Amino acid sequence: MHLNTRFKKSLLSTVISTISTISAALPSMVLASDKAVTADELEAQNTMTIVVSASRVEMNREATGSAITVIDADYLKQNQVRTVSDVLRDIPGVAVSRTGGAGSFTQVRIRGAEANQTLVMIDGIEVNDVASGSEYNFAHLMSLEIERIEVLRGAQSALWGSDAMGGVINIITRKGSGPLNGKISVEAGSYGTHQESFNLNSGNDNYHYSLSGSLLQTDGISEANEHNGNNEEDGYRNATVNFRGGVQATENLSLELILRHLEADTDSDTFVGGDGAVDADNNNETRQKMAKVSADLSLFDDQWQQRVGVSDTNTNTESFNADVLSYINKGKRRKYEYQSDVYLSNAFDANNAKSNLDHRITFAMEREEEEFYTQGYSTIDRDMDSSGFALEYGLNLNDQWFATVAGRRDLNSEFQNDNTYRFTLAGWVLSNLRIHSSKATGIKNPSLRELYGSTETYKGNENLTPEKNVTWDFGTEYHFDIIDGYLDVTYFHSDVRNMIIGSGQTSINLPSDSTIKGLEVSAVLNPTDRLRVNASYTYTDSDDGDGNELVRRAKHIASLNSSYLFLNDKTRLTGGIQYNGQQDDFQFDESYNRTQVTLAEYTLVNVALSHELNDQVEFFGRVENAIDEEYEEVLSYGTKGINAMVGVTFRGSL
Repeated sequence: MHLNTRFKKSLLSTVISTISTISAALPSMVLASDKAVTADELEAQNTMTIVVSASRVEMNREATGSAITVIDADYLKQNQVRTVSDVLRDIPGVAVSRTGGAGSFTQVRIRGAEANQTLVMIDGIEVNDVASGSEYNFAHLMSLEIERIEVLRGAQSALWGSDAMGGVINIITRKGSGPLNGKISVEAGSYGTHQESFNLNSGNDNYHYSLSGSLLQTDGISEANEHNGNNEEDGYRNATVNFRGGVQATENLSLELILRHLEADTDSDTFVGGDGAVDADNNNETRQKMAKVSADLSLFDDQWQQRVGVSDTNTNTESFNADVLSYINKGKRRKYEYQSDVYLSNAFDANNAKSNLDHRITFAMEREEEEFYTQGYSTIDRDMDSSGFALEYGLNLNDQWFATVAGRRDLNSEFQNDNTYRFTLAGWVLSNLRIHSSKATGIKNPSLRELYGSTETYKGNENLTPEKNVTWDFGTEYHFDIIDGYLDVTYFHSDVRNMIIGSGQTSINLPSDSTIKGLEVSAVLNPTDRLRVNASYTYTDSDDGDGNELVRRAKHIASLNSSYLFLNDKTRLTGGIQYNGQQDDFQFDESYNRTQVTLAEYTLVNVALSHELNDQVEFFGRVENAIDEEYEEVLSYGTKGINAMVGVTFRGSL
């Protein structure tokens, strides 16, 4: 197991120093406070029942015709989520694949679309990695002060561009609130794992800021499945710092700054044709830097809202074999964006009944500049730029019926310019029955890595053409009168043209159209003020055009999650079950020719318990994979057995 000296001396030392300082200061903060601001109180001040990703503006979830699921801060806290990809398994239509233990490459697919067809944003920053096939590796994403996670399913290219062909995952962190307050958490457990995290925040009508940090270290498991004779532990270290701050510069103008820095060191194994993953003395050092500055201007009593922003992401991964540098991958993206939202309303009489009609016109334009650099077996230095112009009209009739029409024009330096569209409709047909539907087109341009290659065993294909799809869905959502909650059933269908897949040591466009269709069922129930129940089920039927299932898309995926607050109002028990049915994966021979094999189904059981000693101190613990299930998410790669963590959180305010 490696522990790189440069890694230890850089961000790790910064985070450790910060945590130590806060640890020393926090007891005095607690003692100086008559009553600390609790996490629940802060959440109540900050949480809004809105989504942003559905139409690029704040709106009620029930006003969108697109299928969208929201995971809020309560859900994350109750399940003691530390890695975001773990909680995404509870969302209908989402499949997660991890190649090993903590820090191993992690893909997220929405409704059977490929992982690089999902746009991922953190506080408005597009984080899809230019150096990794334009997909986001969820391995390193820790749950740092997240307010909510929005998962928008179906093609969204008309609003968000190329990477949103399959859907959007929008992650929003909390704004600072109230007088200066903070917390620190320390936990430890199985596989030599320990994690320390902190948060400092404050805010009012004139300003807000929040600084968070996390340090995770684990001895880990063998990335290559130990049942195949691989016994070397592959450790992982992750240090992340996130800052979100803003000021109300004038009555109509606000400014915001987002900064995020991550450094990770992952021990890894190697992949050999014929054997799959096998033990090796490898490790990868990853550094990610993300930043965004934006300004919001509101005019005419909020009827005209404008936003301008500039964001920058930079990812650098260095790979080592026996401490010798083998290759470097670098990806950069700079994005300029402007958005204008105009709100209008009027009233009219229909059948002697006055009706209200609200209109919204959203215009957005974006420019992206991407750079890809790799050095190792060969040196590749390429760049690509694109511009997009989107327009959406939104209609609200009496807060009962909602519709949108959107179109987008994309201009690209490497491919033909293209157009995409989206239509949505939602409405209340009865007082407790809502319908929602959408139809859209999507596009995904080949990534620079797919076009030009990256390693000795992966060559680029400059003849690749963009992937395109047409998606539609229709759902009904029933809201219960007796209990607080709803049940949603949605059918979805997607036709994909020019799907890009790996073939030998390169990638190709499939000659036949692929089809993905299925059914999503989700329930959100609150039978009492103390009990919450969430459930989901997804059936996915995929065909690559030649009668083969698409790999790593199980036909059946389900989850059940429940949380109960005991009568003392201090102790909470949360449990979850995640089921993943049989799924296909690729098996490669010595020449990297592949055949499809079937992986067995598996069920994961997780349990979490927390107890608030008082307003300042909370103890917690959790058990993951409680039934010690043996399984593979990706052929020949290992997974963790039963494991547990215990910890304590201190909170305080000044």
